[in-house]
Amino acid sequence: MMVRFLPRGISEFDEVSGKISIAMGLDLRWNDGFLKWDPSKYGNVTHLVVPEDHVWTPMLALANPIDRIPVFPEDSFPVRIYSNGMIIWIRGGTVSITCQPNVRYYPYDRHTCTAIFLTIDRIRNELVMETDLRPVILNQNEEWDIVEMKAHLCSFDAYSCSQFVITIKRHPEFSVLNICIPIICFGILNACVFLIPPESGERVSFAITVLLSFAVFMTIFTSILPKNSDPVPILSYILMFMMIESGIIVILTIVGLRIHHGQKLSNFSLNCFCKQLANCQDKVKDEQNPLNGSVLSENNEQQGEPGPRSESWSRLQFFDMVCFCISLAGFVIMVSVFAILVIVP
Repeated sequence: MMVRFLPRGISEFDEVSGKISIAMGLDLRWNDGFLKWDPSKYGNVTHLVVPEDHVWTPMLALANPIDRIPVFPEDSFPVRIYSNGMIIWIRGGTVSITCQPNVRYYPYDRHTCTAIFLTIDRIRNELVMETDLRPVILNQNEEWDIVEMKAHLCSFDAYSCSQFVITIKRHPEFSVLNICIPIICFGILNACVFLIPPESGERVSFAITVLLSFAVFMTIFTSILPKNSDPVPILSYILMFMMIESGIIVILTIVGLRIHHGQKLSNFSLNCFCKQLANCQDKVKDEQNPLNGSVLSENNEQQGEPGPRSESWSRLQFFDMVCFCISLAGFVIMVSVFAILVIVP
């Protein structure tokens, strides 16, 4: 029996539930030696069209269905019988099968789904299947493009079966505009928190707002992907790292405000870190102005030593500059890694 696949397009693909629906037709052809006749003896009748329940037809079933095993059970299709015993039975409808999604490279992901057809009323020795693929005019899907289609034979236990393999890829524009670009904007704003004047009193609230924005995007992102997705999307790792960076920025913002107000840091490691930054700042100034010491000695005689307020302000500026550069560099590295792993391939 020849099984010819006539795919029309993708009706639906739900990566959360792992389901794909394909609009397609099946062209089934076989020979029946008991249905031959001589057209010259029967008024030159070369073929007949009869209901499917008047002759034997194979019981087609799906090996990986979503809900029902028989193929197109609710519809009845006529059978065309030729005088040489050739029988053609064309059926059509929507085939819904399971499909394991692969969202590692979301939103540039590709998925390969396989529909397995077999005859449950005949075993392999009683019925030998052949397969063919004849794509017809495809209906374009708004979200998915068909990359490749294949058909080949296989064996399923004691039954002969045919496989229809389809590979699809996502249209990334919608996801890029509504998920990726906002994440990039929040990542840039995350680093800009160190550019806000500390006197405004908005640093901590701004940093926490960006952190909550990342949490909201993480919730939205996880709702459109399978809960048990294997492998995990690379974008999930990037978003998680950005949330961690945002939390660290909140902590550094609080530390910077304590420096601004001249308060001592209770944490020994943070205190040492800030002292190291101050030493680096003094070293940079000395390298830029080798006469700094003599000038300061003259100024000190005339104006006195600089107050603690100006010293804390100078340290805060240097602290903010270092934190801004580090956070921005970390964001650029994460975006570059995402582009190399997801977009470039």
